[in-house]
Amino acid sequence: MQGEGFRPEPVGLDWLEGDKSTIPPELKAPPEADTIETFFAHQFVRMTAGRLAGDVVALADRWRPDVIVRETTEYGGALASQVLGTASAALQVASPSLMTAGVLTEVAVALDEARGRLGLAPYPDLVELSEELVICFAPPELHDPSVPLPSGLRSFHPGPVPATAPLPDAILGLGRERPLVYATLGTVFNDPTYELPFFPSVQAGLHDAPVDLLMTVGPNVAPGVLGDQRAGLHVTGYVSQRAVLERCAIVTCHGGYGTLLEAVDAAVPLLVVPFGADQCINAATVERLGIGSIIDQEAMTPQATRAAVDRLIDEGSEQRRRIEALRDAWRSLPGPAEAADAVLALAR
Repeated sequence: MQGEGFRPEPVGLDWLEGDKSTIPPELKAPPEADTIETFFAHQFVRMTAGRLAGDVVALADRWRPDVIVRETTEYGGALASQVLGTASAALQVASPSLMTAGVLTEVAVALDEARGRLGLAPYPDLVELSEELVICFAPPELHDPSVPLPSGLRSFHPGPVPATAPLPDAILGLGRERPLVYATLGTVFNDPTYELPFFPSVQAGLHDAPVDLLMTVGPNVAPGVLGDQRAGLHVTGYVSQRAVLERCAIVTCHGGYGTLLEAVDAAVPLLVVPFGADQCINAATVERLGIGSIIDQEAMTPQATRAAVDRLIDEGSEQRRRIEALRDAWRSLPGPAEAADAVLALAR
């Protein structure tokens, strides 16, 4: 950032306070925060928003912004914009369908508490955020039609795929003579402490399948832990995911939003095993749109994995036709330059 002329400023929680393993006791969710609605209000508002808003307001004494751009679940920036009287915009980085009426009701209560501490009057039903510009780099078809979207949400495509690092030779040979199945749990759910059945089930289920298999297990698992691998099966920490998607037949994953979007833009059908966060929403979307299949976490076995992969390969042309149509419609939307113009217009 500094090389581009931007100076970062520390605001809000220290990263150690935000990490689950080191979070101070006074910031941990109370026992009554046992639903997604109450937990969301605690984690994303009570725990964080007021502190960050106070720091941003103090920063404005020496550098006053014209527009504050926040992430949609980062409410401190929205509070600070209301204190300062500046415009604000939000960037959607997870499924907006996560923001159900129940979640928003709890968020509104928590925000009113924070507003009072910042000297702001309460407001009902998130009125001041309901028309905020929300930049969403995702196809509109991915949103759950039963969950109302913010009226200010605008959909964009992120633009041409940037050049990716070349793939290692061991991976370049995969997918040439047989379909390539790519298995990943993204950047968070690959933590071995979760003890998920994902990689063992994929490995055992596809051991003798007529496919090549690439598994990326992240930085916390030594690839050798999964034992000796057959020809056409490769285990590694990370790869250039987009480069792999360009050559694979199926991506099997947890349903993280980033992996879902990249699979759509590369037009690769998905096999989704949701474990938490917004993954069940994303898995339901994959099934609703007919661009892949899902396996329930409790039902994931080698046999279920093999059956799902076989079915996707057999039906691959139809699945790929649907996801290609979804990709093409997404690519027809305005790009990042238009998204930036929409934010700049708020300052003007």
